[in-house]
Amino acid sequence: MRKVLIGVVILTNAESGGAFESILYHILDQYLALPATDWIATFKAADDEEQKEAEEVTQKQNAGRAADSKPSLSLEKYAGTYTDPWYGPITIRTENGKLVFAMDHTPNAVADLQPWQHDTFKAHFRDRGIEDAFVTFTLNPDGTINHFTMLAVSPLADFSFDYQDLYFTPQKSAK
Repeated sequence: MRKVLIGVVILTNAESGGAFESILYHILDQYLALPATDWIATFKAADDEEQKEAEEVTQKQNAGRAADSKPSLSLEKYAGTYTDPWYGPITIRTENGKLVFAMDHTPNAVADLQPWQHDTFKAHFRDRGIEDAFVTFTLNPDGTINHFTMLAVSPLADFSFDYQDLYFTPQKSAK
């Protein structure tokens, strides 16, 4: 019996895994003479279920937050330049009485920081292709900012938005 190897390369300009996986599985079904499966419908159903679960998580987040809480500091005190050892600098500034978050090395990564609860803000990115994130500040005993961390808002966030790995500390100003 002769072994046959098959290689399949699918190139798309889409991020949806279901789109190119449907093509791949259709090709494999044909090659292996398997019964036809509507892979588009299968992946759509799985995607719909994931969306439903993500919406439930978001509803729980909204229901569980202390919506009447306020940040510990005035907004101006959160403004400044922060640095992460891997990413580098980001800038938080006040603009029209609100906080704006900008990732210096990623020009499109500009977000409006909306108070969420206590010292956590929701970074709502202006470029909707960038996943929203929670930005949580930790304060020193004297009330100054020690650091902040980030966490994607949606459980469906693309793994490449590795916010959970970032640890930003205030950049020391030159004296």
